[in-house]
Amino acid sequence: MYIICYGKSPKAKVTGQKLIDDIGGRFVSAAELITGSFVLAEGETECAVVIVLPLEAAIRSMEKTITDKTRDLPVIAVSPEGRYAAVLRRGSKFYEKGTDEVYSAVVKALGPFCFSGFEGETETTSDLTGLVSRYNMSVSDGSVFESVNNKIQSGGKINVYTDLPVMFADSVIDPMTYYLHSYPYEMRDDFIKQYKAAKEGKTEPSVFITCTYLGDEKDERNLILVPRNLSIGIEIRTKTDPGYCRQSVRKSLIKHLLNPEAVASVASTYSAKDSEIIRGIAEELGAEVVSFDSDRRSKARVPMEMTFAPDKRSDTSASLAFLASNEGALLMRRSASVQGLVISVAVNRENIILP
Repeated sequence: MYIICYGKSPKAKVTGQKLIDDIGGRFVSAAELITGSFVLAEGETECAVVIVLPLEAAIRSMEKTITDKTRDLPVIAVSPEGRYAAVLRRGSKFYEKGTDEVYSAVVKALGPFCFSGFEGETETTSDLTGLVSRYNMSVSDGSVFESVNNKIQSGGKINVYTDLPVMFADSVIDPMTYYLHSYPYEMRDDFIKQYKAAKEGKTEPSVFITCTYLGDEKDERNLILVPRNLSIGIEIRTKTDPGYCRQSVRKSLIKHLLNPEAVASVASTYSAKDSEIIRGIAEELGAEVVSFDSDRRSKARVPMEMTFAPDKRSDTSASLAFLASNEGALLMRRSASVQGLVISVAVNRENIILP
């Protein structure tokens, strides 16, 4: 086991030397780190780059020093005073064991006053796997997903385009991995144009996080992640065919450029929650059924005024969608069919946190 240590200040050199004395390894210069001109022992897997700098400086330094020799190595940041140690990047599969082995040795060498709360796979996500699991996202292509994750784990940067509220979990670390491009909902046409350009190969392969329907055609170049963020409010005016309702809702969503795979809940009145129509629509979309009583619906302040029926005081489908989305934004206000089925759609107002 050994470390490739880099630090500049007198404090950093003292801390680094202590780690080298306890663990084994040597200091390298900035030039050696940038060029990867140092020599790794053949077959050595318990190795890591240790950057002895303040955290933000260590992160910025790591961004500039990825070479063919270092891209697979774990990177550990240590403060110049030796008061904390943090895993900035886990090693590739070849060096995976070395990440934990070397990190444990670093923490032990720094002593009981070393803060090590940053470490642990449960608190950091080295790829998009945790994001997909947390928001129950559908993945457009498994092989593309694997390719994107491999690029992230090797230290590459990924372009992420989205028309949903997305923010970073950590404003310092995450921009090292993702270039985030946000399109407000009113700019959805521009977002779709961006996707078409990416699909035609005019840009680098990218990740698109969206509830927008981008078509059924297979895209082996870009990764499309669809979180279940939409809620549908259902109002049934007359008795109608359950089979018709299943397909009618799907077609209406696509017509309004909303992805059926993004639906998390189908909301109904309390009295209709067990109806064959409601259950059939939820089954068709793979969503859960939620219901609200008349008191909750009447108190819902739907953020849009009725324009087609000024004399009507309530809009059941919009109120249901609004409530089921945790008072989110209405994307579709009443799509009615001749058979008496009325639907509205809202998107959850909560941000998606990019790891």
